[in-house]
Amino acid sequence: MKTVMIAVGIVVLIVFLAGGIYVFHIVKTALDAADDAPKMPDALSAAKVVSGDGLFAKAVYYNQPDLGVITDIERTQTHGPLVVGHTGAAFLSEDLSVSKKVQFDRCDHDVVFSELAGGSFLCRGSWNTGVSLIGLDGKTLWPYGGFPIAPDDAAAGVVGADGAKGVVVGFPGGGGVRFISPEGKELWRQTDGNVWHVEIAASGDKAGNVIVHSNVAGKITLRDATGTVLGRYQPEIYLGDFSLTAWKDDPLQDKLIAAKQGYFYVFALDGKTVARLSAAEVVTDTAGAKGVPIHLSKDGSYYAALVRYPLWDRSVLYIYDEQDRPVYSEIFAQNCAALSSIKGPNSNDDLLLGCDGMVWKYSQSKPPKRIEPH
Repeated sequence: MKTVMIAVGIVVLIVFLAGGIYVFHIVKTALDAADDAPKMPDALSAAKVVSGDGLFAKAVYYNQPDLGVITDIERTQTHGPLVVGHTGAAFLSEDLSVSKKVQFDRCDHDVVFSELAGGSFLCRGSWNTGVSLIGLDGKTLWPYGGFPIAPDDAAAGVVGADGAKGVVVGFPGGGGVRFISPEGKELWRQTDGNVWHVEIAASGDKAGNVIVHSNVAGKITLRDATGTVLGRYQPEIYLGDFSLTAWKDDPLQDKLIAAKQGYFYVFALDGKTVARLSAAEVVTDTAGAKGVPIHLSKDGSYYAALVRYPLWDRSVLYIYDEQDRPVYSEIFAQNCAALSSIKGPNSNDDLLLGCDGMVWKYSQSKPPKRIEPH
C-alpha cells in the first residue's frame, strides 16, 4: 500500500510540474509577444477629426461606464434599443431611460445579443476566454471551451432550411468548427485549420442561413447546418478577421467587410470583391472592421465603416458617400467596437458608435460638397 501511495505521489508531482512548465511556457510566450508587439503609428496618436469636420453633429446617445467596451447595439424583436458591453447590457426605452439593466461576468471578447433561449447574450470567446451563453438575468447558462484550449470566435443563430438553432464555434490549430445546441450540447464538429472568425449569414435562397468562416489559408468557407462544406473561396486578400454587413440598399447582411492596410474590402460570400474603400488610417493587416449602410438624409446614401485596434486603444470611423468616396474620418483614443443605425427625425438615419462605456450619435449637419465627375 505504501509503495502504491508513493507511486501516486510521484505521478501527481510529475503532473503538477508538467502543468507548471506548460503554464510558464504560455505566460512567457504571451510576454514575449507583448515585447514584440508593433508600436502604435504616430498617425493614430491623437484623437481628432481627420477630415469632414462640421459635416455631422456628434452627441452622446448613452453613457454607462460600468458596461465596459460597447460591442453590440441593436433593436431587438421583443425589447427596445439594446446596448451590450463586456460586463453588462442595458435595454432602453424610447426616451433612452433604462427599462432593464443586466450585469454579468466580464467577457474579454465581444458580447452580442442572441435570440437563443428566449433572449440571451453570447460571449464570443478568444484565446484566453471560452464561449458562454448568458441569460437575461446575467447568469451563465453554459460555458464551452476555455484555457488552455480556447476558441477563436463564435456566432449564434439559425442555420439551414430546417432552422437549426445553435452556436457555431471556431477553434485555432486543428480544433476545427463545432456546433453547440442552445442547451450547450455539442452536436457536431468538422475539421479545419485555424478558424479565425465565424458568422451565420443569410444565403438569399431557400437553403436558409449558412455558416461562413475564415481559416488558415485565408479563404472564405461556407457550411450548411451539418457542417458540410458548400464552397471555399479565395478573396483578393488573405481573410482573417471580418464581420457581416449589408451593402447599399440591400438590407440582407450577406456581405463581409475586412480591413487591410490602406483599405476596407467588402466581399460577397463567394469571395468576389464588391467594393474597395480607401482608408488611410488602416495601418495594419490584422485590424478588426465593421460597417453599416446608412441614410443620413432624404437623398443621401452613405456607408459607415469602423476599424479598431484594441492593442493600442484606438479606433477610426469613416463615412463614405454614395460613390464610395470618404467624406469623414475621425480617430478615437478608445476601443470602439459597435456600429449601428437608428431612425432619427424626418425618417433619416442616425449613426451610433459604441466605445468604452459610451455610445455616440452622428446626425448630418449639412450635406458634403459633391464632386462632379470629369
